[in-house]
Amino acid sequence: MSDITLYSFTLSGNSHKIRHFLSILGLDYESKLLDVHQKEHKSTEFMALNPLGQVPVLIDNDVVICDSNAILVYLAEQYDKTGRWYPTGAKLRAEIQKFLSMSAGEVLNGPNLYRGIKHIGKPGDLESTYDRTINFFTYLNNFLSDKRYLAAEEPTIADIALYTYPKLAVKAGVSLSDFPFISAWFERIESGKYFVAEPEK
Repeated sequence: MSDITLYSFTLSGNSHKIRHFLSILGLDYESKLLDVHQKEHKSTEFMALNPLGQVPVLIDNDVVICDSNAILVYLAEQYDKTGRWYPTGAKLRAEIQKFLSMSAGEVLNGPNLYRGIKHIGKPGDLESTYDRTINFFTYLNNFLSDKRYLAAEEPTIADIALYTYPKLAVKAGVSLSDFPFISAWFERIESGKYFVAEPEK
């Protein structure tokens, strides 16, 4: 029996990843949406949970986990009894970790930032961020040309971690016309029974 609370922002892609995975795992949780405009993520109460003042933060009984990738790993280890979402084996876990790192690197500085500048008003150079996004999309499309999922024959937390911000970049204006394998990968993920749609912007 879980007693889970998720602190998040409505438009946070990293928060969406956790909502999506919680749905897949069939876990009930209390959702606490923070108001970024009121700086609730910088409140004394929230900073006691995460001194970086960032979402998502997941609390499971007395366990507090910050960072979306860390939360995905925790949830998979703690609640996925099938072992499907974070399978064992050094080579496979290294492959999953590669994509978790990409989500915090290339995706953060490409698709995530492009969407942030275009739709949320974050500061930055839209043109150079667009170029980084296209470079990443080119890599990802080539990688998926002979694969259904990123790290295994079935989806893993690598797919959950990487899906959201590229999809949000498409909603922000990046065309998929040159990236058919990414488009097909999106469709496979979105066809999942417990898929949770990403934020509108």
